[in-house]
Amino acid sequence: MLRASLKLLLLLVWILLWMGPTWIARKLHNITWRDRFVRLCYLGILRIVGIRLSVSGELARARPLLLITNHLSYLDVMILGAAAPVRFTPKSEVAKWPLISSICRMCDAVFIDRRADKIKEMHDVLAASLASGVVCLFPEGTTGDGRHLLPFKSSFFALAEETIGGSPVTVQCAAIAYTHIRKLPIDITQWPDIAWYGDMYLLPHLFHVLKMGIIDAELVFLPSLPLQDCIDRKQLAGECHRMINDALCEVRNHPHIKRKHIEIKQFFNKFLRQKY
Repeated sequence: MLRASLKLLLLLVWILLWMGPTWIARKLHNITWRDRFVRLCYLGILRIVGIRLSVSGELARARPLLLITNHLSYLDVMILGAAAPVRFTPKSEVAKWPLISSICRMCDAVFIDRRADKIKEMHDVLAASLASGVVCLFPEGTTGDGRHLLPFKSSFFALAEETIGGSPVTVQCAAIAYTHIRKLPIDITQWPDIAWYGDMYLLPHLFHVLKMGIIDAELVFLPSLPLQDCIDRKQLAGECHRMINDALCEVRNHPHIKRKHIEIKQFFNKFLRQKY
């Protein structure tokens, strides 16, 4: 209990520490340094929470880029944000959540209003975001329970049909898998400890996560999807679902394979020199 309380306090202090530099970089319109500050902040959050992240594959270089991934928890945001400079698209209600909303705003997240009369407006906002970077979509539309990948909503793939700045949108899939708790494989009874879904309250769930110890997570960047092979957004949604589901099965069926871990030291050695 005491350890989790101290970690929660440290988490708050760490986030507040990086809000200043991130805000300054945004005001100066220095997107490169803003992304670097945000990624370092996310790496620190993973370290504090106890997430040991392994990454395979690479983020595609093509722009504009639409990154499609599965969604289990608020932890997904920190994992993706630590591995790549992406903009997230949480639902509008997240803007009112303590702590999580601040983390999302650091990376210029686009809060999506899913009401029918706001669809056109949100589409235009997302298209503008794509013009300036990588946009991450969670096409399940909500968080899953970790046992099964939920169906993808084809309406989320409308952006893939756009041409942004004269260039077609590139679609890339990524799979997030949580594999071990304290070095032991996660069993079916432990998924509610990791996945955050349904009517679960945020702070009690986060506090429980902070008490769990080291959690191993894997992020798999898959090859970009050749859009010419998909005749419409429904088929594209189905193909993305298949690719991510296959990647999740591969990771869970071969947990012994060692992959590259992301460390803060690597951030300084590599990410500070990296441009996107």
